[in-house]
Amino acid sequence: MSEEKPKSIRKPVQKRSIEMKEKILNAAFSLFCEKGYYKTTTNEIAQRAQVSIGSLYSYFRDKDTVFLEILNKYHDKFDMAKNGVINNREFFESDFKGWLRALIENIIIVHEESKELNRELNVLSYYNPKVLEILEEQRRDSLRTTVGYFMELKDSYQTEDIEAVAIVIFDLISATVDRIVFGKNEIDRERLIEKTIDIVYTYFSSIYKPNEKGPEKQ
Repeated sequence: MSEEKPKSIRKPVQKRSIEMKEKILNAAFSLFCEKGYYKTTTNEIAQRAQVSIGSLYSYFRDKDTVFLEILNKYHDKFDMAKNGVINNREFFESDFKGWLRALIENIIIVHEESKELNRELNVLSYYNPKVLEILEEQRRDSLRTTVGYFMELKDSYQTEDIEAVAIVIFDLISATVDRIVFGKNEIDRERLIEKTIDIVYTYFSSIYKPNEKGPEKQ
C-alpha cells in the first residue's frame, strides 16, 4: 500500500533538508539518464536516493515535478561544460582549432552521458507544454551566450553581421553534435568533428583582421 502524498510540498531551508532534496534530484538524474523518464518510477528514485517514498513526496508532487527540476539541473551541467571553453579567451586566441574541438567534445560528453534522457525530452516536449517551454528557454539561453561572446569580438572581424555568423556556427555545431550522439553515422565521428572545425576555421580566417586579437592562423 503506497503512502499518501502530503497536501503541501516542503521548501527546504535547513541544510539537512536541502541535502535530502539534492540527493533525490541526483538519484533521479542518474536514473533518467540510465533508463529514461518512462521506465523510471518514484519508488526507484527514492531507493536510489536512500530515502523513503514519503520523503520524496514531501519535496515533489509527482515524477513530473522531479523531472522539471532535473531539466534545470541538466542545463546547468551543459552550461558548465560549454562555458568552461567559451569563456577561455586566451585559448580562443592562441589555438582556435583546439578551442573549437574542446567545445564540441565537451558538449558531446554531456549529451552522451544523458542520451536516454535527451531522447525522451524530444518526445515529452510534444505533449507537455512546460517541458517545451523549458527546452526552448534553455536553447535561447545557449544561443544568447554564443552570440554575446562573438559580439564582443566583432571588431576583430571584417563582417557586417557577426550576430548572424554566430547563429550559423551555433546551429552547425549543434547539428554535428546531434548527428554524432543521436544519429546513425555513415562515417567516423572524428571526420565529422574535423570537417566542422575546418569549415568554421576557414571562414573565420577569411574575415579575421590581423591587427586585432582573434584566432591566429595555424
